[in-house]
Amino acid sequence: MLPYILGLDIGISSVGWAVLRTNAEHEPEKIENLGVRIFEKAEQPKTGASLALPRREARSARRRIRRCRHRKERIKTLFEQAGLMSRSEMDLLFQNSGFVQDVYTLRAEGLDRKLTEDEWIRVLIHLAQRRGYRSNSTAEAAKDAETGVLKTAISANQRLMAEKGYRTVGEMFCKDPKFAVTAPDGSLWRKTRNSAGEYHFTITREMVEREVHALFEAQRERGNAFAAEELEEKYAAILLSQRNFDEGPGGNSPYRKIDLRGKCTFEP
Repeated sequence: MLPYILGLDIGISSVGWAVLRTNAEHEPEKIENLGVRIFEKAEQPKTGASLALPRREARSARRRIRRCRHRKERIKTLFEQAGLMSRSEMDLLFQNSGFVQDVYTLRAEGLDRKLTEDEWIRVLIHLAQRRGYRSNSTAEAAKDAETGVLKTAISANQRLMAEKGYRTVGEMFCKDPKFAVTAPDGSLWRKTRNSAGEYHFTITREMVEREVHALFEAQRERGNAFAAEELEEKYAAILLSQRNFDEGPGGNSPYRKIDLRGKCTFEP
């Protein structure tokens, strides 16, 4: 068998190849054969979107929901360990959800009066569930359309807070007419969550963090026994924790996958 060199040009939708015959010094001296193999790209023909996109989006949604649920569980455990309320009492609190005041009203009032234990728990869990936007992208495009809309909405809400002197995000959501919507029956309700293609209600993680510290400080001044600095520090650590979104579950998580990479056939 004659000595030869195989050259490959591997692309997204094709592999080019050439077989070169070599001499005794193992130098190419003649092209024996060459060609190309073309195959379909792993993307949608019309849009160019990856065929794996639906699975990736579903996996991302499951990951977000799982991490949010885990964060909420850690906060409930913290409250239980601090003696604020038992887990069973917390579960009953949210099962019997016929609350007289909505949580945004409590977030605003918490700056000026002492909240009850039930009210304080509702406020802190709500803040953990609505903790604001913070990019988790390591390569966020400056000209990305969605990112631009988000930043515009954030700037508008920051200006609104500054112009009207709102001390916290919760106070702004509670009191500003921008977030009041009239229902068909004439009643008023508060809209503070974005819908598809709408980002008017976006706030940053830092804005929520400032509200957390302002509420803890106000509650301490008014004698709330469950607003100690130690609890504030532990609560904020859980609230602000965020794994890199590209990282899968770690530690002893049952969702953690083993490393599926194998050893290269050609390289040690």
